[in-house]
Amino acid sequence: MTLGRTKVSAGDSAAVTVSLNAPAPQGGLTVQLKSSDSSWISVPPNITIPAGATSASTAVTVSAMGDTGIVSISALYGRTMAASALSVVAGTTSSFAISISPASITVAEGQSGSVKLTTKIVTGYNHSIQLSASNVPVGVSVKFNPSLIPAPGAGSSKVSLTVASTVATGTYSIHLKATDGTVGVSTTLTLKVAVNPEATFQGCWYKSSGHSYQGVMVSVANPGTYSLDAELYYGTTCNPSNWADEIGFGTEVGFGGFDWIFYFSDFKDQSNMSTRWHVGPDTSACFAYTATTPTCP
Repeated sequence: MTLGRTKVSAGDSAAVTVSLNAPAPQGGLTVQLKSSDSSWISVPPNITIPAGATSASTAVTVSAMGDTGIVSISALYGRTMAASALSVVAGTTSSFAISISPASITVAEGQSGSVKLTTKIVTGYNHSIQLSASNVPVGVSVKFNPSLIPAPGAGSSKVSLTVASTVATGTYSIHLKATDGTVGVSTTLTLKVAVNPEATFQGCWYKSSGHSYQGVMVSVANPGTYSLDAELYYGTTCNPSNWADEIGFGTEVGFGGFDWIFYFSDFKDQSNMSTRWHVGPDTSACFAYTATTPTCP
């Protein structure tokens, strides 16, 4: 399978040619076509190569998207598959733009998570903006609060994602769209569906070279690779206003069938502080570090 062009923008079309290594039999030969993302590029369900011919062509058109990405076009016949990648680039500059933070989120099966979507406008723009999602996997729900950014169009929305326990683990690309009824733009949110680690946490002093560090012992019921993040606070209540330090920053850590100990190294021997730890979607209680806090094993 070949493409007439490898890069397209909104409203463009591209030729798709399917070729055989021998002439099609009597009655012709029908090949199934698929797009990895039909919300961006839709293709006919199949293409027929006439009897005696060795190829046939059709055209695909790009939807009015304002983002960039890669879409794979596949041709399938029996147990044979051929595919080519089509690069989709943003079209003309819009009077408004959207962004999300974070751009990637990990949610365990049966759990929920959220990101923040922000809309920005150029001077003089004055329209309400409707938000929606496409390319959403079966078993995943996406809700916007609010789903409509009122005029003039600058604002933000909480995007909540709920993943059913039946959703297979893996990485999915969800398109978050914004439109004022005439112009539409989009951005891509990467959703990573993971097994719930079922992590347990024990706050403890980590002892090393005669010093004490604010630590935690972590164990997981389901070994795997999960993101790690932790915050350290002044005081014993994990008050966000008293933030002192952070480690992990979402680093992926391979948790095996044994306990892990993590600790903050920059506030040694300092008590009356507190921490909160995150492994994948699991979050610890607030741990206070005082004279009665146990020592890590």
